[in-house]
Amino acid sequence: MKKIKFLKERTEMQPCAIGLQGKCCKNCLMGPCRFIHPEDKGVCGADIDVITSKNILRFVAGGASAHIGHAYEILKFFKRKYPLGYIEKKAPPYLIKLWKKLEIMPKIYFEHFKDISQALHMSTMGTCADFTKLLGWAMKLGIEDGYYGVYLATELEDKEFGKPKIQKGKINLGVIEKDKVNIAVHGHVPLFAEILASECKKKGNSDINLVGVCCTGASILARHGIPLAANFILQEDVIATGMIDVMVVDTQCIMPSLADLCECFHTNLITTNPFCRFPNVLHMPLKTKKHCVAVAKKIIKIARQNKKARKKISEIKKETKEVMIGFSQYNLPLDEWARKIKNKEKRGIIAVIGCVNPRVSDDWINAYKKLSKDYIILATGCIAFELGIRGLLDGKRFFHLGSCVNNARVAEVFRIIAKKLGKKITKLPFFASCPAPITEKSIAIGFFFASIGIDVHFGYPFLLSSDSKIAYWFENLLKKDFESRIFLETNPKKLLEEIYTK
Repeated sequence: MKKIKFLKERTEMQPCAIGLQGKCCKNCLMGPCRFIHPEDKGVCGADIDVITSKNILRFVAGGASAHIGHAYEILKFFKRKYPLGYIEKKAPPYLIKLWKKLEIMPKIYFEHFKDISQALHMSTMGTCADFTKLLGWAMKLGIEDGYYGVYLATELEDKEFGKPKIQKGKINLGVIEKDKVNIAVHGHVPLFAEILASECKKKGNSDINLVGVCCTGASILARHGIPLAANFILQEDVIATGMIDVMVVDTQCIMPSLADLCECFHTNLITTNPFCRFPNVLHMPLKTKKHCVAVAKKIIKIARQNKKARKKISEIKKETKEVMIGFSQYNLPLDEWARKIKNKEKRGIIAVIGCVNPRVSDDWINAYKKLSKDYIILATGCIAFELGIRGLLDGKRFFHLGSCVNNARVAEVFRIIAKKLGKKITKLPFFASCPAPITEKSIAIGFFFASIGIDVHFGYPFLLSSDSKIAYWFENLLKKDFESRIFLETNPKKLLEEIYTK
């Protein structure tokens, strides 16, 4: 049996202090170059601001590619074409006018794929040495991440699988049942998870317990009430219960350690996405819907057979938590919220978004709990799970809006309320907080919110140091055109002061 170090042990390896702030470059083979002093320059002559902005641009490009790829996979599977004039139909006219003025308005069909490629071109050694142009391109990719990624993916899933409904749901490791055949679905593109969920509900499958992990899990929780066992940082714990007979993964946020961990237990790991592959792991690619139904039946059969091979079962000490789920722009009391904001009965709306970083403490949860007395809190992604296991997703002060691509629902809430009040989004007390980012996707989403006029907070450095021109640009110059800012604050108490004194 392999000796596996779990996530908590692996985080004992400290992050590189230079790389954490984006002060290094490995974009050519003369490097890597490290920047310690403000006046330092790389072998090519690039200064710290150029290098940092290139690193940020590549990060946003990676995040945009993931969300846009998510939407594209759904389009391909259902044989749909990109809707023409999509951004013009979704974004307020004043934003369209601004983006055109700044020459960052995304263009026509498939142009956004070229823009991601262009970001890599701009950030290669010896191409662009103007950090403002590099960051401007990052803002453009933020717009594309928002509309061709999270918006389009959410809209397509709602059309194909149905809109979420307000209901009670259960979360945490306790949803894994000892006496049943447990199948876990994990990832971010819930195509197969939806089909598998339908098969598990059919007559004769009452012995099957389907549970979700990460954003695929958050998606089917919001839409169907299927229990959510874990977020990103607990995915290994799901396997370590010894009770998961099959884990089916699609793509994004799937730890490579899962393959090794499954070998230590009896769990069969099955991949379904061509971009997410593991050595010596069963791959069952998705083709047509009819084919997926056949694959779902086969997986249920494999899980039943594999239950007999269970080894040591760990006692689950995590209690199951009940949460209110299924909220969206279609069923939230937006008229009431608009009135309360206008009459100052509520100070505003805060979107708590993104990941849960194991290097970040959970002090942020208490900060949001305090803010919820005066603000409406909307939550998505893995951070929503953390709020839920602490009993905060009550549908009164905290509202669960789904997976990370479902940040489109948050943006729609902001847009609709602004329209009801006859104001621009940026003129209202809306705010987005990403306390513990991990992936490139969370950064891309932050750039999207900033592009529509929302102030964005990050609670862990994302290649951003506080003593650079880049930080000044995000905090001050961004306001000139977008009336928003992106800033870093790692102290929850200081963020509370920042919000309440604004």
